Amino acid sequence: MYKYWGFLFLITILISCKEDHTLEEHEEKIAEVVSLAEKVTVKQFGFNLDDFKVKKDTVKRGDSFGELMIENKVDYPKIAKISEHYKDTFDVRKIRVGKPYMILKSKDTTETAQVFIYENDPINYTVVDFRDSVTAYKKRKSQICRA
Repeated sequence: MYKYWGFLFLITILISCKEDHTLEEHEEKIAEVVSLAEKVTVKQFGFNLDDFKVKKDTVKRGDSFGELMIENKVDYPKIAKISEHYKDTFDVRKIRVGKPYMILKSKDTTETAQVFIYENDPINYTVVDFRDSVTAYKKRKSQICRA
Protein backbone atom coordinates (compact mmCIF):
# COMPACT_ATOMS: atom_id res chain seq x y z
CA MET A 1 0.00 0.00 0.00
CA TYR A 2 2.80 2.43 0.88
CA LYS A 3 4.53 2.02 -2.46
CA TYR A 4 1.47 3.46 -4.19
CA TRP A 5 1.56 6.72 -2.24
CA GLY A 6 4.87 7.61 -3.86
CA PHE A 7 3.42 6.71 -7.22
CA LEU A 8 0.35 8.92 -6.69
CA PHE A 9 2.54 11.76 -5.45
CA LEU A 10 4.70 11.63 -8.57
CA ILE A 11 1.65 11.48 -10.85
CA THR A 12 0.26 14.57 -9.11
CA ILE A 13 3.53 16.43 -9.63
CA LEU A 14 3.66 15.46 -13.28
CA ILE A 15 0.10 16.59 -13.91
CA SER A 16 0.50 19.86 -12.03
CA CYS A 17 3.65 20.92 -13.93
CA LYS A 18 3.11 24.30 -15.58
CA GLU A 19 5.33 23.53 -18.57
CA ASP A 20 3.63 22.70 -21.83
CA HIS A 21 4.24 19.05 -22.59
CA THR A 22 2.66 16.84 -25.18
CA LEU A 23 0.50 13.93 -24.21
CA GLU A 24 3.24 11.54 -25.37
CA GLU A 25 5.79 13.15 -23.02
CA HIS A 26 3.38 12.82 -20.10
CA GLU A 27 2.73 9.17 -20.99
CA GLU A 28 6.49 8.48 -21.10
CA LYS A 29 7.00 10.05 -17.68
CA ILE A 30 4.05 8.15 -16.24
CA ALA A 31 5.43 4.88 -17.65
CA GLU A 32 8.79 5.68 -15.97
CA VAL A 33 7.09 6.28 -12.63
CA VAL A 34 5.05 3.08 -12.94
CA SER A 35 8.16 1.01 -13.65
CA LEU A 36 9.91 2.55 -10.62
CA ALA A 37 6.89 1.85 -8.40
CA GLU A 38 6.83 -1.79 -9.54
CA LYS A 39 10.47 -2.24 -8.51
CA VAL A 40 9.76 -1.31 -4.87
CA THR A 41 9.98 -4.43 -2.72
CA VAL A 42 8.76 -4.99 0.79
CA LYS A 43 11.49 -6.57 2.91
CA GLN A 44 11.12 -7.63 6.49
CA PHE A 45 13.29 -9.91 8.63
CA GLY A 46 15.64 -10.22 5.65
CA PHE A 47 13.00 -11.68 3.34
CA ASN A 48 11.32 -10.19 0.27
CA LEU A 49 7.68 -10.53 1.33
CA ASP A 50 6.53 -10.22 -2.29
CA ASP A 51 7.95 -13.73 -2.87
CA PHE A 52 5.59 -15.33 -0.34
CA LYS A 53 2.03 -15.46 0.85
CA VAL A 54 2.35 -13.89 4.30
CA LYS A 55 0.42 -14.91 7.41
CA LYS A 56 0.91 -12.72 10.51
CA ASP A 57 -0.59 -13.74 13.83
CA THR A 58 0.11 -14.07 17.54
CA VAL A 59 0.46 -17.22 19.60
CA LYS A 60 -2.87 -18.06 21.20
CA ARG A 61 -3.66 -20.11 24.27
CA GLY A 62 -3.32 -23.81 23.38
CA ASP A 63 -1.11 -23.20 20.33
CA SER A 64 2.01 -25.28 19.93
CA PHE A 65 4.76 -25.00 17.36
CA GLY A 66 3.96 -28.46 16.01
CA GLU A 67 0.26 -27.74 15.56
CA LEU A 68 0.96 -24.40 13.88
CA MET A 69 3.34 -26.05 11.44
CA ILE A 70 1.05 -29.00 10.68
CA GLU A 71 -1.80 -26.53 9.99
CA ASN A 72 0.53 -24.85 7.50
CA LYS A 73 1.50 -28.10 5.75
CA VAL A 74 4.98 -28.70 7.16
CA ASP A 75 5.96 -32.38 7.21
CA TYR A 76 6.34 -33.98 10.64
CA PRO A 77 10.02 -34.98 10.07
CA LYS A 78 10.92 -31.31 9.56
CA ILE A 79 9.08 -30.33 12.74
CA ALA A 80 10.85 -33.10 14.65
CA LYS A 81 14.23 -31.97 13.32
CA ILE A 82 13.67 -28.45 14.67
CA SER A 83 12.50 -29.85 18.02
CA GLU A 84 15.49 -32.17 18.38
CA HIS A 85 18.43 -30.49 16.64
CA TYR A 86 17.83 -26.79 17.26
CA LYS A 87 16.86 -26.66 20.95
CA ASP A 88 19.64 -24.16 21.69
CA THR A 89 18.44 -21.84 18.94
CA PHE A 90 14.68 -22.33 19.15
CA ASP A 91 13.11 -24.34 21.95
CA VAL A 92 9.65 -25.11 20.56
CA ARG A 93 8.32 -25.60 24.12
CA LYS A 94 9.01 -21.97 24.95
CA ILE A 95 6.71 -20.16 22.54
CA ARG A 96 4.54 -17.85 24.59
CA VAL A 97 0.95 -16.67 24.32
CA GLY A 98 0.72 -13.17 22.84
CA LYS A 99 4.05 -13.27 20.98
CA PRO A 100 3.81 -12.32 17.29
CA TYR A 101 4.88 -14.65 14.55
CA MET A 102 4.90 -14.65 10.77
CA ILE A 103 4.65 -17.58 8.40
CA LEU A 104 5.93 -17.14 4.86
CA LYS A 105 4.11 -19.60 2.61
CA SER A 106 4.74 -20.65 -0.95
CA LYS A 107 2.67 -18.78 -3.51
CA ASP A 108 1.65 -21.97 -5.31
CA THR A 109 -1.61 -23.78 -4.66
CA THR A 110 -0.15 -25.84 -1.80
CA GLU A 111 0.66 -22.74 0.30
CA THR A 112 3.19 -24.76 2.29
CA ALA A 113 5.02 -22.91 5.08
CA GLN A 114 8.53 -22.04 3.91
CA VAL A 115 9.69 -19.86 6.82
CA PHE A 116 8.48 -19.36 10.40
CA ILE A 117 9.55 -16.13 12.14
CA TYR A 118 8.96 -15.84 15.88
CA GLU A 119 9.43 -12.49 17.60
CA ASN A 120 11.08 -13.26 20.95
CA ASP A 121 10.88 -9.59 22.00
CA PRO A 122 10.70 -6.20 20.23
CA ILE A 123 14.33 -6.52 19.07
CA ASN A 124 15.17 -10.23 18.75
CA TYR A 125 13.56 -12.81 16.51
CA THR A 126 14.11 -16.42 15.49
CA VAL A 127 13.85 -17.72 11.94
CA VAL A 128 13.02 -21.34 11.18
CA ASP A 129 13.64 -21.96 7.49
CA PHE A 130 12.02 -25.10 6.05
CA ARG A 131 13.27 -24.60 2.49
CA ASP A 132 15.95 -27.00 1.24
CA SER A 133 17.48 -28.28 4.49
CA VAL A 134 15.82 -27.26 7.74
CA THR A 135 17.69 -24.52 9.65
CA ALA A 136 17.04 -22.17 12.53
CA TYR A 137 18.85 -19.00 13.59
CA LYS A 138 18.41 -15.94 15.76
CA LYS A 139 18.70 -12.36 14.52
CA ARG A 140 18.22 -8.80 15.75
CA LYS A 141 16.09 -6.16 14.05
CA SER A 142 17.96 -3.22 12.60
CA GLN A 143 17.93 -0.20 14.85
CA ILE A 144 16.53 2.92 13.18
CA CYS A 145 18.28 6.09 14.27
CA ARG A 146 16.00 9.04 14.77
CA ALA A 147 17.34 12.55 14.79
